[in-house]
Amino acid sequence: MLRGFITIIVLIMATVFCAPINAQTHDCSAPEARQNKRYASADVNLRSWPSTYADVLVTLPKGEIVYAYAETDGWSRVNVASLNITGYVATRYLKETCVAGGGLSRSTLSRASIVTILMAKSQSSYSGSCPCPNNVDRGARRCGARSAYSRPGGASPLCYPRDVTSDMIDRFISSR
Repeated sequence: MLRGFITIIVLIMATVFCAPINAQTHDCSAPEARQNKRYASADVNLRSWPSTYADVLVTLPKGEIVYAYAETDGWSRVNVASLNITGYVATRYLKETCVAGGGLSRSTLSRASIVTILMAKSQSSYSGSCPCPNNVDRGARRCGARSAYSRPGGASPLCYPRDVTSDMIDRFISSR
C-alpha cells in the first residue's frame, strides 16, 4: 500500500515539475468563434477527476485552448484541443475571452506526463470500481486481489508506470 502511495506521489510530482516548454502560441487577433471554447487564464492543472486530490494529467499553460462541455461544483470537464485528451479544470481558471499564450503539443509532453495520461485514460475506461489494487471500492474497502489488474483473463488496466510500454507512448505522441 505504501509503495502504491509513493508511486502516485512520484507521478504527480514528475508531472508538475517536468511540465513541457510551450511549443507555439496562438494568435488572439484571429477570429475563431466556436461554441464552448475557453482559454486557461493561468497555468492550470488538468486533472483526471474533479478534485484537487485527483491525479494531474498535465499542466496547461496560460492561454491554452480547451473546450468545456460540462460543469459541476466549480469544475469543468474539458477537452484539450491540442492534445485531444479529456479531464477536469477548476472553472475559475477558464475564460471565454482570448488569453495570449498556449501552444501545448503532444511532442512537447514529458514522458512522465504521457505515462500519467495513459494510466488515467486506461483506468477511467474500466466499468467497475476496482480497476487497480490500490483503488478503493464504493464501500471504501481497498480493492487488492479483487481488482481487474489482479485477476487473470479480464480487463488489463494500466495501474503502474511499468505497465506503460514505449510503443504506447510512441502511439500517443503520433496520434491526434
